[in-house]
Amino acid sequence: MTSTTDPPFQRDAFLDKPGIVGARWWQDGLAQSDPIARRRALMALLIVGGAAVGIGGIVAIGSAVSSSDSDTKSEPRPSLEMQKQYGWNFGATTEVLTFDGVSTRAFDRTALARMSDDLAPKSATLRRYYVPTLFQSPTAIPLAVPEGDPGTVQPLKDALSPIFTQAMDLAYRRGKALASLFDGRGGDVAVVVDLAGPEAVAFAAGAAGAFDIAFTFDNWPHPRGVVAAHQTLAAAAYFQPLFARHYAPANAPPMFVLDRQRLAPYTDAANQFDNRHIARLPAIADLRALGAKHVLYVTPLDSETTELDDLNESFVAYDRGAVSVRMVAATAFGPEPLMPVLLPSPGAAGTKADAGTKADAGTGATSASMPGGGPPFDLTPWFYGSSTETHDWFWTDYPWATPVHPGKHAPTMSNAGKSYQPRPRSTPFSAAAAPGARPPGFGMTPVIIAVGTGIILGAAISRSGSWNRSSGGWGG
Repeated sequence: MTSTTDPPFQRDAFLDKPGIVGARWWQDGLAQSDPIARRRALMALLIVGGAAVGIGGIVAIGSAVSSSDSDTKSEPRPSLEMQKQYGWNFGATTEVLTFDGVSTRAFDRTALARMSDDLAPKSATLRRYYVPTLFQSPTAIPLAVPEGDPGTVQPLKDALSPIFTQAMDLAYRRGKALASLFDGRGGDVAVVVDLAGPEAVAFAAGAAGAFDIAFTFDNWPHPRGVVAAHQTLAAAAYFQPLFARHYAPANAPPMFVLDRQRLAPYTDAANQFDNRHIARLPAIADLRALGAKHVLYVTPLDSETTELDDLNESFVAYDRGAVSVRMVAATAFGPEPLMPVLLPSPGAAGTKADAGTKADAGTGATSASMPGGGPPFDLTPWFYGSSTETHDWFWTDYPWATPVHPGKHAPTMSNAGKSYQPRPRSTPFSAAAAPGARPPGFGMTPVIIAVGTGIILGAAISRSGSWNRSSGGWGG
């Protein structure tokens, strides 16, 4: 206890450290006290902290007020929220994006400002299920600059390059083949496309003439993103002119487009950015209000016979609500075996199909006649079962057409999806396991926070943040 004649303790200085207020009286007190008392004070700190260290540890404790380990802490925050606040490349402003299959076709970069409108469903009824998050990212402007990591954020629109890959080529043709089966039909079948992002966009582009498209990409790109959303965005930029100009018939069936990489494994918080998201599909009552009596789930391969985890509850609810759900692999659609399949290198132009190629039902258009342009080569026709003789057998495997369209011959391919039926199972997204259908930590990223003020200094993955420059690491 101090005597009444001693001056009161006062704080007369502030340290220039984020979130930490310096107390000179504490430091001065240590300097003016006798060495023995000082050593006892330091030893008491060690005992309270449970540490048994040598002289080096004592020195570290003595300088703790300037150590970033005591100034900051790490907390998880929603990744998308952080990107919207501080920029799409939050924590990695000096890093670049790499793109596969960059297109050499003329590209109007100013059109990116219209992407979320150009790729919206044509029907006002379907727009409520459209998730434009990804397509809003190119022109988004950060709202703030992280105090501890004030890097310059390059606009995403300036870092983006359209792509067209061979995988997108195949997906586009398969989407056209499916569209030829549905062209002119009513909307009692809803299609859910679950392919890797760029292929999902290309499949939808091929199907756009017969379906009304609702994209559901609920994330932003990031240089270290678990989900390569920049590739999906680049594919959308390539096909944007087509989506902007295409029209859907008034009774066009709805097509919901998902990115199959949305649940990609996330294992390294120190080096990865968790930009994963969950699928957002209509509830059973809403789906039936759209007129859907059946759901066709498009997957990459026939060997994939189970829906992804975040779809299980929705599909089970559909099935229990008298909306049948069946599966079909994208590989169920292919070219006639004897017909030439042209797979040009990405960006190639002017390639022509064989003059003897016959047109199929609705897929024989050339790029010159396609609205908004398209793949830079003439299209060879593709079919269900890879033959004109098996194409209409689709309606035998999926007996949803009225009147029935019997096929001439059954395909020789295997097709486990036609017998698929969703079954309830426990997943990390089950409501019982994770309220809100989102596992703990999913879509979150660690951020560095100043202890004294609560200010977000930056992303934990940043290599240029002030906490890393001062201490070589971060604590929490």
